Amino acid sequence: MNGEMDELDEKEREKRKQGQIDYRNKQKFSNLFLFIGTVCEIILSFLFVLIYFILSVLITTIIPESAQSIVYNILLIVSFVGGIASGFFVYRGLGRIIIDKGNLRPKLREDILNQFKTLKEFKADQEKKKQQ
Repeated sequence: MNGEMDELDEKEREKRKQGQIDYRNKQKFSNLFLFIGTVCEIILSFLFVLIYFILSVLITTIIPESAQSIVYNILLIVSFVGGIASGFFVYRGLGRIIIDKGNLRPKLREDILNQFKTLKEFKADQEKKKQQ
């Protein structure tokens, strides 16, 4: 009987060890994905701010000189905030596409996947959790 218990304990240890290895691999891949995604998001936001800034300058050249400074200041704020918001939206959309096309769902943690879910998917998951 003691031999059977040792064998079960050994199988349980191996199972736990493999589970820990899988979790660590998922953790490493998720952190790498987030790091690369964050760098891309910063670059995207910077590009959108730059594009909106150039558009703001072009718009202010069309406006009469008496109102240019006020319109330029307003457009500068709008271009900065709009560029950051646009960067967030594009990052989320690109992340969703990359996860789906690269079949990364099994390699990423659930909290990372939740960041890229659509509202419809998020509500469906909430309903499943309520039913359980």
